[in-house]
Amino acid sequence: MRTAILLLGLALLMAGCSSAPPRPQPADADAAWQQHRQRLAALSGWRITGRLGIQSGHEGWHAGLDWQQHNGDYTIRITAPLGQGSLLLQGDAAGVTLQTSDGETLSDVDPGQLLYSQLGWRVPVSSLRYWVLGLPAPGPAVETLDDYGRLSHLQQAGWEIEFLDYEEQQGVELPGKVFLSNHQAKVRLAIGEWRLAPPGGDGEG
Repeated sequence: MRTAILLLGLALLMAGCSSAPPRPQPADADAAWQQHRQRLAALSGWRITGRLGIQSGHEGWHAGLDWQQHNGDYTIRITAPLGQGSLLLQGDAAGVTLQTSDGETLSDVDPGQLLYSQLGWRVPVSSLRYWVLGLPAPGPAVETLDDYGRLSHLQQAGWEIEFLDYEEQQGVELPGKVFLSNHQAKVRLAIGEWRLAPPGGDGEG
C-alpha cells in the first residue's frame, strides 16, 4: 500500500513538472514584429532592476542596476557590491549629470561619454534605453528576428546585441537578458524585474 502511494505521489509530481505546450508560432514573423514593435514604442515609461556586468580590456565591473525611464527622462542608479558606493545618472534630451558616492557632480551632453571619461566604462546609454526593450535605436540597423517576431540579434552603431529570455510583462514581451559586445567592450544586462507604467503613468511603479 505504501509503495502504491509513493508511486502515485511520484506520478503527480512528474505531471506537475511537465512543461507547458509550446507556444504557437505566428504565420508571418515580420508582421508579428511590426505589431510587437508598435506596442513597445507606445510605452511611455518603465523601470527595471537587475545586474550589470561590464568588461573593457582586462578590467571588469559588476553592479546592481535600477533604471527608471519616462519618455526621454531617466534616472539610473548603479550600485557596486559590498558597499563600495553608488552612482546616480539623471538626464534628459538636454544633457546628463553624474553624482558619485563621494558627492561629486559632473555634467555632459552624452551619458555614455560621461561614464567613459570618468570611469572608463563603455556603455552606450542613449541606445541602451531602446535595446533594453528589444527595440533598435533610431538610425541604421541590421535586425534578426526569432520565430515569434521578436528581435534575437541586432547590429547597430558598432555593437552586436543579443536578446534572450523573453517573458510577457503586462501584455508585452520583453527580454530578460541583453548582451552587448564590440571590439572594445562587453556589457551584460540581466533584468530581475520589469515594471511598466500604465497609460499616463510615470514609470516609477
